[in-house]
Amino acid sequence: MKRTALLLGMILAVGIAVGVIGNQVLNAQQAPASRPFVATVLQQEPLGELPPGKWTMKSTMLVIEPGGEVPFHVHKGPGLRYVLEGAITINWKEGKTQTFETGSTYFEGSGENHPAGTISAKNNGTGPCRVLIVELLPQQ
Repeated sequence: MKRTALLLGMILAVGIAVGVIGNQVLNAQQAPASRPFVATVLQQEPLGELPPGKWTMKSTMLVIEPGGEVPFHVHKGPGLRYVLEGAITINWKEGKTQTFETGSTYFEGSGENHPAGTISAKNNGTGPCRVLIVELLPQQ
């Protein structure tokens, strides 16, 4: 009887030890806690109803050298722009001119955004202007 109690006690002690050690091993194998991060919305634009069909998301890096100009053009789809370097001056079809500098964003909708027959955008700075363009385009 004493021998059975001693054996049960030893089994219980080994079981507890294995449980404690196993728990520590499992905790050590888990991925380290993630570092905090911040996600900041730079700009958000409602698109409303999009025409039915297939669409493509496209990103383009626009580089305009000092004094460079972007001629009149029509946008096939809406998009956000993010100025990575320098500044870009936009001529809007409503007659307003706006300059966007490094770190700023702006939106251009589908269709004509600039006055016909004029320069749509220009780099008036002394260094290159880089703009990341992300736009939604209908598939053709």
